[in-house]
Amino acid sequence: MEVAKDGDPSETRAVADDRELTAYEALKDAVSRFLYHPWTELGLLLLILVWVALLIAESSYQGQPAVARMLGIAGDLITWLFVIELSLRLWVARKKRRFFRRYWLDILSVLPVVRPLRLLRVVRLLRLFRAGLLLNRRISAFQGVFRFAGTEFTLLGTVTVILVLAGAVTIFLAENRANPDFRHLESAVWFAVYTLIGGEPIGGTPASELGHVVTLGLMLGGLTVFGMFVGTVSASMAQRLAQRSEVNEMDLDELIDHVVVCGWNHSGPMVVEELFSIDARQAVVIVTEDSRPPADLRRERIRPELLYHVSGDYTRVEVLEEAAIRKATTAILLSDKTVERSDQDRDARTVLAALTIERLAPHIFTCAELRSRENESLLRMAGVEEIVIADEYSGYIMGSVSRNRGLVKTLDEILSIRYGNAFYKADLPPEHVGKTVGELAHLLRTAHEAILVSLERGEGQHFEVKVNPPTEMKVEAGDRLVVIAERPVRW
Repeated sequence: MEVAKDGDPSETRAVADDRELTAYEALKDAVSRFLYHPWTELGLLLLILVWVALLIAESSYQGQPAVARMLGIAGDLITWLFVIELSLRLWVARKKRRFFRRYWLDILSVLPVVRPLRLLRVVRLLRLFRAGLLLNRRISAFQGVFRFAGTEFTLLGTVTVILVLAGAVTIFLAENRANPDFRHLESAVWFAVYTLIGGEPIGGTPASELGHVVTLGLMLGGLTVFGMFVGTVSASMAQRLAQRSEVNEMDLDELIDHVVVCGWNHSGPMVVEELFSIDARQAVVIVTEDSRPPADLRRERIRPELLYHVSGDYTRVEVLEEAAIRKATTAILLSDKTVERSDQDRDARTVLAALTIERLAPHIFTCAELRSRENESLLRMAGVEEIVIADEYSGYIMGSVSRNRGLVKTLDEILSIRYGNAFYKADLPPEHVGKTVGELAHLLRTAHEAILVSLERGEGQHFEVKVNPPTEMKVEAGDRLVVIAERPVRW
């Protein structure tokens, strides 16, 4: 245990408390990452579908108590898994009130696990809304023809399935013993479908009061679904429904290890597309002074559920805080052209934003674009790791392609990670320390189909770069390799 220099026991306890708090927060972050991981959400989606199937199967086997009991036990086990899942979500939620506002339907769906509420187990179907939202997240990148209404069609399908299943199960449980029209669950399902579509009871006549209420609900639900369908197809209410649908996986203050892009220009769409090509699970937050997200983003090349927009001046602390800059891993500063300014003013804002970001998040990796190299030294002093002078690189490329015809096609491939070969970096494994560059290049070529371009040696901003290093040069521990390959090098 660390002890303060003056031996003050209170300071010693403070150090220990800070360590415990850090470990506690680290555990919460780990649990949050697990809950929002795509594979976890896929498993949750499958569990919800199995859970609903068990409810339907349990209802249809009412005449066989032993089978119904086994199905009920299986359903209860999954219910307890959902109780644990929701409890963990409540624990990691930074705003408890928002958790209850977002998950109140899910909480209602697991209440029948309590014995006095067993008769209400049909409310399990409410969790199909969560399944619909999870499904919408996973297919959002593949919406194709319906990309502008994919969210609404998913919502429409979810509501229809819930209405049919809830109506069928409820009317079957209420009518199957006394009404021959609903002796089988299949008959109740078809009755629910026909009534929902036709707007009147078709396929049977309910006898109980509950049956009449359910039938009325199906008729009204059919009218509602039809109205939603017409409105969605005509696009008159598509945008309104999209705003109400939960598309983003997390709120801004829940993001961890994301990328913050400050400013916007013509290169912005390519930057964001490259980010999603590198890591399709990493969230991207765009900060601009416009009230709406950039309109030139191509939705088929991004993941909308992982794309966020913050409106405001990115040189201001409160705006960067809203973008959760302290928990981001990377900040990208583009020379902003959303507002008419001179190049000198754009660079000044880039420098000011970089200073603010490095002050708020010293650990962050920052890339900045400048119009003029005059301000490079200020960014270096601020701790910016990578600085790009866009006009200079454009000039270099134009000069190179004018001397080497056909070079553009090569640059098109290696500068983008979306297709073909691209630049990748790889750490040198301990077992290869001491080998020559020639031996390492041969190994990379034969085992990984990769070409060694350069070698980085040293730490911090003062590392040394050896482009096309000599064949007899020996590699050392801590060296980093830059290669051209179709995929990252996995040793």
